[in-house]
Amino acid sequence: MRRLLLSPAWLIGHLLVVAAFATCLWLGWWQLARFESDTGGVQNVGYALQWPLFGIFAVFFWVRVIKAELHPPEHDATPSEPAVAPRPPMVTDDDTDPELAAYNRHLAELHAADTVHVANTVPERGE
Repeated sequence: MRRLLLSPAWLIGHLLVVAAFATCLWLGWWQLARFESDTGGVQNVGYALQWPLFGIFAVFFWVRVIKAELHPPEHDATPSEPAVAPRPPMVTDDDTDPELAAYNRHLAELHAADTVHVANTVPERGE
């Protein structure tokens, strides 16, 4: 697993995070210098405090990504107990619900007609 973190893709990620952190620190320093200039204001102090926090967030996020890669969650894809109880299969017959049975027959007829229509309109290969 440790080799994974030294692969080219991960090294690029490491470099991007270091560059983002350094850039955020530089921007915070620049905002502090703007505050100390004649045109600076209190807003620049706020930005000077925010930029390092953005850099820390980038590092924090990257550490979380690395931890997730090295220690994936150990739960199964299929839970042992389903959150919702499965529905019993629906059983219908023509005597129970004649309206539903008629509707299902109508749908079956439409499907059969559509299947015949599609089979007749699809060109053969080589035509």
